[in-house]
Amino acid sequence: MKLINHTLTLLSAISFVLISLWAILFYSQILKQVKTTIDEGLSDYKIVVLDKLKDDSLIVEQSTFKDNNYLIKRVDEAFALQIRDIYKDTLVYSNLKNKTYQTRLLTTAFVASNGKYYKMKLISHEINKPKLIKKIATLLFWLYLLLFASTILVNNFVLKKTWGPFYQLLHYLNKFRLDKGAVPDNPKTNIQEFLMLNDSVKNLVKTNVDIFNNQKQFIENVSHELQTPLAIGINKLELFVGDEDLSKGQIQKIGAIIDTFRRLSGLNKSLLLFSKIENRQYISKEQIYFDDIFRKIIHDFSDYTEYQDIKIEYQKEDSLVFKMNKDLAVILVMNLVKNAIFHNRRGGEVLVRLFSSSFTVENTSVESVELDDKLFERFAKNSTDKNSTGLGLAIVRAIVDVSGLELLYSFNGKHVFEVSEKR
Repeated sequence: MKLINHTLTLLSAISFVLISLWAILFYSQILKQVKTTIDEGLSDYKIVVLDKLKDDSLIVEQSTFKDNNYLIKRVDEAFALQIRDIYKDTLVYSNLKNKTYQTRLLTTAFVASNGKYYKMKLISHEINKPKLIKKIATLLFWLYLLLFASTILVNNFVLKKTWGPFYQLLHYLNKFRLDKGAVPDNPKTNIQEFLMLNDSVKNLVKTNVDIFNNQKQFIENVSHELQTPLAIGINKLELFVGDEDLSKGQIQKIGAIIDTFRRLSGLNKSLLLFSKIENRQYISKEQIYFDDIFRKIIHDFSDYTEYQDIKIEYQKEDSLVFKMNKDLAVILVMNLVKNAIFHNRRGGEVLVRLFSSSFTVENTSVESVELDDKLFERFAKNSTDKNSTGLGLAIVRAIVDVSGLELLYSFNGKHVFEVSEKR
């Protein structure tokens, strides 16, 4: 849920609760006021009736309300003197309406001109609470409807414009890339918080872009400076091995140094590649047909696999086409196939299967147990191969992450690596 909608939903919920509580209080106060008004009317009506009954000949005792809204009953003096004007709700049955309805009842006492004491009860007109509640509920419904419509209008035409600079900055951050380094434009707003937020993002972007560029330049410079002397050293040592005056032991030592230099060179290239992948320097994307890549790489390794007596089986169940950087796709397939071959045993097997949305690389290995999650970490090595840099599968993981793919590992007697489109 968007922030603006969340805020309005919260405010609307609070308003709904508050208005509902107010409606209950309003109803109780209205009802109280209605009763007060009715009681005042009953008091005035009592005076009118008493004035009418000055002539005691008109006093007629009755036990039920008939045509009149009052009834009279004779009582003794002691009982009459105890009675004060009492107002209360009561239910009265109407023969005319053939129903019971609620009304207000005034109970009082008076002494007639003949000296006799009487108790008198007077009733008001019907108090229709359901009708009052229905009227208030109808008004509340229209009030809620008006508030809802106002909220929609305010949200779409007022608050969206107010929050425009925030969403503009959010859109910029979603599209931001360190290698581009473009700073956000100044928002057209008078809201101080948005201006401060924009300035903070600008400073943050500028600082990180500078750090990124410095690190990128440093890595490239160091890689270049290391690669050149390593290549020169390897060439000189290879020439030196051809010297006839060297003993067999010296040649073996020089060979070990050459292997070390080559490993350093490979490590240097892998680290540079790793850095470029994580810095997303492989920008261009195109439709990649993995069938072509697999066939070429398997063919390139055919001499080595034949020498090691490793059987490679390639099964194309369907065509896999995915949009990504072509160089990264080649490196991805190369590292997985190379890992399956170089970490295999002599006389082992490699099975590559291609599907419409994934591919798997299975291989036998000298390690006949399932490997842990550290397999994809940098410099993680599960073999004794001294020439391995421990970066091959880490590079695979990095390529998968930047390309929008998924990488899974499982063990079913063979080591299985599955690369698929994100679900």
